[in-house]
Amino acid sequence: MRNPAHLLRLSAALILGLALAGATRAQQDSGRGPGQDASEAAAPADKAKKQKPGIPVDDVLVQSLCGRCHTRDDREHMTRISYVRKSPEGWAQTIKRMGRLHGLQLTPTTAKALVRSLSNSHGLTRAEAERGLYESERRVHWSEEHHEEDFKRACAQCHPLGRALLQYRDAEEWELLRATHVAMFPLSQRQVGGGPPRDPSARRWGPPPSSSTTSSSRGSSGSGSGGRGASSRGSVGDRVLEKLRKEQPLFTPDWERWTRNRREVPLAGTWVVTGHETGRGDVWGTLELTRTEADGYDGVWTLNWSDGSSATRTSKGILYAGYSWRGRAADGDTTWREVLLLDDRWKTFRGRLFSGAYDEIGVDVTLHRDDGRARLVSTQQGALEVPSVGHVVQVLANSALPEQLSVEDFFAGKGLQVTSVERVGPRRAAVTVDVAADAELGEVTLAYGADPVGVQLTLYDTVDYVRIRPLQGLSRVGGAQHPRQLERFEAYAVHRGEDGKLYTDDDVDLFQVRPKWSLQEFRVRDDDDDVQFVGSIDPQSGVFTPNVDGPNPERKWQHNNIGDVFVCCEVLLDVPVRPDAEDREDERDDGAEADAGDPDAEAKEQPAPPARQRKRFFARSHLLVTVPIYARWQVLNWEDR
Repeated sequence: MRNPAHLLRLSAALILGLALAGATRAQQDSGRGPGQDASEAAAPADKAKKQKPGIPVDDVLVQSLCGRCHTRDDREHMTRISYVRKSPEGWAQTIKRMGRLHGLQLTPTTAKALVRSLSNSHGLTRAEAERGLYESERRVHWSEEHHEEDFKRACAQCHPLGRALLQYRDAEEWELLRATHVAMFPLSQRQVGGGPPRDPSARRWGPPPSSSTTSSSRGSSGSGSGGRGASSRGSVGDRVLEKLRKEQPLFTPDWERWTRNRREVPLAGTWVVTGHETGRGDVWGTLELTRTEADGYDGVWTLNWSDGSSATRTSKGILYAGYSWRGRAADGDTTWREVLLLDDRWKTFRGRLFSGAYDEIGVDVTLHRDDGRARLVSTQQGALEVPSVGHVVQVLANSALPEQLSVEDFFAGKGLQVTSVERVGPRRAAVTVDVAADAELGEVTLAYGADPVGVQLTLYDTVDYVRIRPLQGLSRVGGAQHPRQLERFEAYAVHRGEDGKLYTDDDVDLFQVRPKWSLQEFRVRDDDDDVQFVGSIDPQSGVFTPNVDGPNPERKWQHNNIGDVFVCCEVLLDVPVRPDAEDREDERDDGAEADAGDPDAEAKEQPAPPARQRKRFFARSHLLVTVPIYARWQVLNWEDR
């Protein structure tokens, strides 16, 4: 008896082959003129197909491993492969699918080499990779609300749009991608159209409707986007395919410029790390990179957090296509994956370090190359009260600061005065700043030397409220049959912003606070008892640990441990009392008059600090605790870099 899994693979391959063959045949048929039969149209169609532009495949490894199924012509073009560009994760998924459906068997070393070759020769430019970087970074919290409704309707019901944004194809390959979806996932026909028609005379695979198509024939998303046998012309799927053909073609000006000027990017040396980890706070440190091969590096991370913790990690990484860094770092028994994107000037990396069973534990980082020219890249204690005296701001530079620093080395924006500076490390300094009573609220610049940009400080008059991040949390039960997905929360003191209104888009996070955490019931029905079963939150750190997966005999109907709860925090802060608008105006007028009549105005006595009060703040956010992900197709055991 045959292996059921083997029969399933054969069935899927047969369906896919029939769908792709139908797509190709229909595309050829659609090019016939009136009265032409298939034989008359075949020769010019074949000739045109042979001459269509593509990317040569000159790597012997790719030719030998893929040539058994993908034919190669005299221009070194291989079917399918030469007409697609993808991210490293996109090529990794493709190769795994080749093994699952077509029996391709590779060792981990060979699989990694294949991904590396394809990502370099058929990869993405920096701007292209940035559009869907959140997908590569495996972020848990992200939004795609700004995308078109048709695009979301066709693609986002099954996977993030980032997966579609991270691939570029020619027109035929976009059509074949739809055919692949319908063949392998028949229900997707309701979203993307396509598929075998009931009426044999109705072509479902032809080119998109011409510009002369009337708006009524393009239609709404009704029958065109859904039922079998309905024409796909003017459907949601057709509109999305047309969008992808135009916005993500195989060749772009950026890609052509990159291929003409391609070279190995030198990364060896010291990179200064700045960033933030939810719950633990701001992070800073260094990454020392040592070149081991072309585009391959060993690294040592030395990291420190604002909560007082620190870590040293060893890493291995590869720079794909000149911009995209993928690496793995070891920290005891924990493995951290690294997804970073290099800027066009080769000075800065930005991205995410992450771990966890669902990649939910993440650190957002920016890496600055140590190029010997010191500039400020990060601050701590960067929120300053108005007025205040002797506020110490910790600053971090990308390169070593001089042994002897003076106040003249630093520039501070209007309303600020640097009174003293102390070098506390090779790249760190403590800058003491006074804030005038008439200083305007908002952001001001603190810069070092000849750097015109510097870092931003925030001037505020009081704390208006506290808010929790994330506002919508997600966790998954586990521990018995499946892993848990943790969720971490943090709280920030917030200023009302320039518009003077609470809870609007211009509200400003001032500094992280350390509150007491708790859970409350999010009531969706009578006798709701989710808070008793979903899990627990650490009252000090804000880390939520979900309960075990599976039926719970202690719960009504032996229900599992999922549900909705509120995450709440409470903190007591010592904050300034906001002055009245008239008082602030009087202070500015008095200050202006004093400055006009006093040649030594800069040395005059500082104003008295504002009155203060102890104030208790409360905040809450929503947490959804749901089931595990049972099938995780993105997990590739041979992906270790």
